[in-house]
Amino acid sequence: MIKENWRVILLTLLAANLVFMALLEVQRLALWRREQEYFARIQQPSTEKFDYLVAELSETKKTQTLLLDLIYKISAEINTRVIKVEAATQEVPANVKETRDIQARLNSLQSAVDQMSAAKH
Repeated sequence: MIKENWRVILLTLLAANLVFMALLEVQRLALWRREQEYFARIQQPSTEKFDYLVAELSETKKTQTLLLDLIYKISAEINTRVIKVEAATQEVPANVKETRDIQARLNSLQSAVDQMSAAKH
């Protein structure tokens, strides 16, 4: 029987082989598509997170620039105040001298008034 039908058996086996190869190829394509979708899904949040980090980094750079501007303004204001304090401290000795002179005059006037009041009594 095999001698008589070997061609039919061979063609049937070849056809079955082709069918199974086609099924394997369909399965491989289906797996490949699922893997592709899976990796796209995995990479999507990473890309969004990366975009978020880039946006936050640019915001951080803006914030750093604003902070540096603020620090510069504050340091300029402090420098101005320090200059005013230095000028005031340089004027203090003259003010102290004037205050002592006024105090001496008041003391001499007070003693003169005391002498006058003592002379009247």
